[in-house]
Amino acid sequence: MAILDSTYIHPGTLVPYTGRVFRMFETDPEVQQLDGSLVDGVWEGDLVVYHDNGRVRHSGSFVNGERCGPWLENRDVEPPEDLYDERKQEVESMGLYPAWPT
Repeated sequence: MAILDSTYIHPGTLVPYTGRVFRMFETDPEVQQLDGSLVDGVWEGDLVVYHDNGRVRHSGSFVNGERCGPWLENRDVEPPEDLYDERKQEVESMGLYPAWPT
């Protein structure tokens, strides 16, 4: 897959891609890096991006390529040792985007 003007396309045909996107880490093909879907070359629906240890790095939803609703963004590869600190970090890293269109 290639990117042209922020649109994901088939490199051979230059047609915007529609379908599931599932990628594993190049450094460890047994570990999932990303899981989401594209419609006409832009993100649509739920997207989850992982750290290489399996911890969620980003997760949220897209509508027409735009983030919407709550997003979780964990910058740290390892969670804090204390459960309270972990929950506090999750709340503080929560991004709120416009609500899903109806």
